[in-house]
Amino acid sequence: MKAPVLERTSAGKAGWLILLILFAWLAFVFVPLPWKEAPPMPAATRAPPSKLRQAGLRDYTDWQGLPEIFAVWADQADWKDGRTRFAYWHPVAKSYSYYFEAIRVQGGFRFKEIAEPRDPDHFWDERLGDECPIRFYLPRPTKLPAVELPPSFSNPAVPGRPEKEPIAISPAIAKPGLDVPPPVPKQDR
Repeated sequence: MKAPVLERTSAGKAGWLILLILFAWLAFVFVPLPWKEAPPMPAATRAPPSKLRQAGLRDYTDWQGLPEIFAVWADQADWKDGRTRFAYWHPVAKSYSYYFEAIRVQGGFRFKEIAEPRDPDHFWDERLGDECPIRFYLPRPTKLPAVELPPSFSNPAVPGRPEKEPIAISPAIAKPGLDVPPPVPKQDR
């Protein structure tokens, strides 16, 4: 007879144990514990804008130094209404393939990325040489300066042409104070 009492006691203990575990779980889920409050997050500080952002450009590694380089060569540009256009060197493509408009502002320049200018009345100025990373966009001269040839010049290929007719010469060739020597006639052998 002792066996049934032992079985009841262990079943009763198991029931109480399950009930205790259930109450512990409910207490854990529904009773709030005093949590230590986290310290408030410090206010996020923004980093100051980069030099490129301040100049109106996006942060692009190929353009690092563009504002400083432009400032060196800016006096060579053809400015119209405080604006000029130019091409900038692409180090990978090894060509002038970035196009910008520079705008004079108080204390410096602002830049705007533009599409390649295709204006027939302008050309890329190559006077600055190959070492310059900038090519300015200059207007074509509308009228070439007239240069008078020496009186001894005559062109037999053009009949009826007066001797002192002014001839248009490219600005790249014509220089003030340049004396053009007369052509030397060929000797017949």
